[in-house]
Amino acid sequence: MTEKEIRERLITLADADYKKFNDKIINTKLETLGIRMPALKSFAKELARGGNAEEFLSCFRGSNYEEIMLYGLTLGFCKLPLEKVFGYFDPLVEKFENWAHVDCIVGNMKIFAKNREAVLNHFKPLFLSDGEFTKRTFVIILMSYFLDEEYIDRALGYLTEIQTGQYYTDMAVAWALSVCFVKFWDKTLAAFDREKLGEFVYRKTISKCADSYRITKEQKEFLKKLR
Repeated sequence: MTEKEIRERLITLADADYKKFNDKIINTKLETLGIRMPALKSFAKELARGGNAEEFLSCFRGSNYEEIMLYGLTLGFCKLPLEKVFGYFDPLVEKFENWAHVDCIVGNMKIFAKNREAVLNHFKPLFLSDGEFTKRTFVIILMSYFLDEEYIDRALGYLTEIQTGQYYTDMAVAWALSVCFVKFWDKTLAAFDREKLGEFVYRKTISKCADSYRITKEQKEFLKKLR
């Protein structure tokens, strides 16, 4: 498909009512069309399996919210070598300016789960980034692919040492730590330090744990006392 055909197809998928809803929650400065995620994923799978996915990834320059999302989802569905994926993903990170792009695209990069050491080494520089959404990208990568027995100690190290003070980074860290509490209560509790995390992340983590169905009532009561 040509760029013109792709853009025309996206317009046909637009939903004016959904656009109103989505615009309220994603907080983007980009133009939006209002396309539901299942429709975008279906289109991305079609592009990924159409035989010319690399041509699309090499040439297409997304300018609005849905075009960037489509590019990222298509990359996640493609069967490409890891180094090529990095080559397409790295410029994409520079376009991230909202939580939805980060969370949806990173969560769809299943190749990351199969190459974790290489992925961690490649993306470690994002840990030291000044960018709010580049740091969020690193946190969501950790949360999506590294919260298991093999990597939990390293993941907690990054999550408790990352520079906080930017809202969308902080919210991601609190979210990731709440998942750590679900999976590794003792290790996470030992690393849970108010001074390191900052007051907002510390309290927001407790709040997210309180909302979790995977944390026991007794654990929630314990965390509430730490406030």
